[in-house]
Formats: sequence, structure tokens, C-alpha cells
Amino acid sequence: MAAKETTAKAVREDNAPRYTLDELKAKAEQLFSVKEEVLAGAFYGSGQTVCSVEEAKAKINEFMKAKVE
Repeated sequence: MAAKETTAKAVREDNAPRYTLDELKAKAEQLFSVKEEVLAGAFYGSGQTVCSVEEAKAKINEFMKAKVE
């Protein structure tokens, strides 16, 4: 059952509209309640240039929860 849920989630994400990072940065405060610098930091070094809003939210949450060493 878990495999079906994972597959269904992957299908939904593949059908989601994808935006450039510049487009997402321009709307960062409205979409994610963060400054565009946070979005830039979350994607720094990833080489990723396009993603869905949900993917960006997940990446930002991961970035904000990372421990500083």
C-alpha cells in the first residue's frame, strides 16, 4: 500500500507546474513567507534551475531546519 501512495505522490509532483528559480524568487515572500535570499540559500550549489512550488517549499524547510556547525 505504501508503494502505491509513493507512486501516486510522484505522479502528482510530475504534473505540477515548474517555474524557474528567478520566478520563484520574485514571489518568495508571497509563496513561502521568506525573503528571496532564503530561497537562494536553499538552492545554492544544487544546480537545479526549475522546480515546482511544493519542491521549493520542501527545500526551504530543509534549509531552515539545518543545523549550523
